Amino acid sequence: MPEVRKLWQTEGLFSDHCLKARLSKNDWWPSDAEAQPIWEFCKALYEKRAFALRRYDNEMGVRQEFIDKIIEKIGFAWSDNLRLPEIQQELEPDYLLYASEEEKEAVLNKDVSHRYRAAIAILEAKKFGHPLSQISKSQQRYPHQQIRDRPARRSPVPLSWCGADARASR
Repeated sequence: MPEVRKLWQTEGLFSDHCLKARLSKNDWWPSDAEAQPIWEFCKALYEKRAFALRRYDNEMGVRQEFIDKIIEKIGFAWSDNLRLPEIQQELEPDYLLYASEEEKEAVLNKDVSHRYRAAIAILEAKKFGHPLSQISKSQQRYPHQQIRDRPARRSPVPLSWCGADARASR
């Protein structure tokens, strides 16, 4: 799936080596042929929703109209921080992704250590077009700092970055 432009902007959170080399060496990483239908779905959804997403001045519309649909299409089960009181939402990532609905259900009502331990990934949402290099007005931090710092503050177990410990088979 060649692209002319760079597909990601990570502000140093992940290295290009991690994204280009280490992820693709995991047995759960899909081939280009396996990923093509998801890519086409994401591209079509983006083209369908991009104009409306630009008009939202918050991440809620992006979550509902874009991110949730993609996570569902890929096949992850997830929990999000919307179930929490507003003051606690800033302490947890926007999404915890699980390999299956069963794994999610087994930990959903348990404490944070169980939820983090069962999660295979975290996902932080931002309003459409919000660059990682720009401070988030509500958080007063850069988005990449939120992603980097939340697990360290909240997770009682070490999280593995860059897919080294991913258990999902997608």
